[in-house]
Amino acid sequence: MSRIAVLSALTVLLGAAPSLAQPSSGAPGPVPRNITSTGVTKPPSGGGAAKAPYTRASTEADMAKAQRAAAARDKAWDTKMRTTMGSICKGC
Repeated sequence: MSRIAVLSALTVLLGAAPSLAQPSSGAPGPVPRNITSTGVTKPPSGGGAAKAPYTRASTEADMAKAQRAAAARDKAWDTKMRTTMGSICKGC
């Protein structure tokens, strides 16, 4: 008798699983995608009122700042290696 009860409970649970996995009808659906004729997916349009988060001037300034920081790190690394490895290796 217990096998029948287990099988019926399992059948009920497996039958209800797909309906439990579906989103509720009150939940908002996915954001529609803009797909071009070539198949490229574009971000959803914000209605035209939204401004792009990045401007060319700010990204160029950030890029120049990152390049200066990288140059400073390289220079500090070279100085450190020259002082620590100077007694072992004189370079090529």
